[in-house]
Amino acid sequence: MKLRKIAVLIPAHNEEKVIGKTLGSLLKFVTPQDLYVVSDGSNDSTEEIARKYTSNVFSLNPNVGKATAMNRAIRKFKLAERYRYLIPMDADTIPTASFIKATLPILEKDKEEKIACVVGKVVGYGNNWITAYRLWEYEIAQTIHKTAQAKESAVIVCPGCATIYRTKVFKTLEIPTGTLTEDMDFTFLIHRKKVGKIVFTEEAKVVTQDPRTLKDFLKQIRRWYTGFWQTVLKHEIPWGGQPIDFEVALLASEGIFNGLIVIMLLVLLPVVLFKNPVAFAIPFAIDLLGFMIPTLFLTAARNNVWKIFFYLPHFYFLRVVSSLIFLKSFLSVLLVKDLKVGWNKAVRYTVKYYGATSL
Repeated sequence: MKLRKIAVLIPAHNEEKVIGKTLGSLLKFVTPQDLYVVSDGSNDSTEEIARKYTSNVFSLNPNVGKATAMNRAIRKFKLAERYRYLIPMDADTIPTASFIKATLPILEKDKEEKIACVVGKVVGYGNNWITAYRLWEYEIAQTIHKTAQAKESAVIVCPGCATIYRTKVFKTLEIPTGTLTEDMDFTFLIHRKKVGKIVFTEEAKVVTQDPRTLKDFLKQIRRWYTGFWQTVLKHEIPWGGQPIDFEVALLASEGIFNGLIVIMLLVLLPVVLFKNPVAFAIPFAIDLLGFMIPTLFLTAARNNVWKIFFYLPHFYFLRVVSSLIFLKSFLSVLLVKDLKVGWNKAVRYTVKYYGATSL
């Protein structure tokens, strides 16, 4: 049987507000025949909308969770047997023209098939101070951290919305369940099972929808951080002796340290400001001039979002809150063993133009 080239699989749970836009954009790159949707217990019009774009719609009731839904769809449609490559895609994400153009040649040139997957870059659109903050986070996490991780064979997450896999990966592994971040869980599993190399390229971009309210932002990062610690516990980081162990241990230690520093500052700040303001001013100036300003300039220049500098005070607020939630998630998972799972996604909003990145 001749293999088809690329299949796109979209897991969806009550995504009627966004899935039509996503499916429509994907049809610029693949045919309806190669587009697949698994509706995991949706009780809105997700399925009806999906069927307008492709006949390959698989309905699950009741819902079984994102990872299980994807595994069942891969088996039902025999995607690993019928295709060379598989792109999972979130229902609220729009791939740019560069995504397949930049990722596919990397896999095609790898004649020995040592590469398991290629990871692209996730970008957002900065509508307000929260989405601008996420845009800044993306730039740091990918342009700086992920680029270095790829060189060290220690990429810690293949985003569920920005990765193209060789289908042979799914002949060996299933997407794991039991954590809130199935994409990170799957990435760690690829490392542990030594399935293949993970490559990152900035040239392959997808545009995703980020939370636009503080409530949804906090809900999302709590899920992300909880899932991170669940995955650390599940894969026994840092005791595996792989580059991923060192990288994750380094990031985890930095996050815990930042959380403790924030608590100390909140407790001691009134006293320090009263008795010795310079003791606070010096480290603040170092952080501002040595980290915040350079990374904000990098983000503004690369995304043409110069108004991002107006949100500097807001960014400090979100950094403090994020550090505290990271520390709380650490305590919840490692001490309380909080292993709740589910879709638990931020509220979706209708977006007129996904490609916008200006503030």
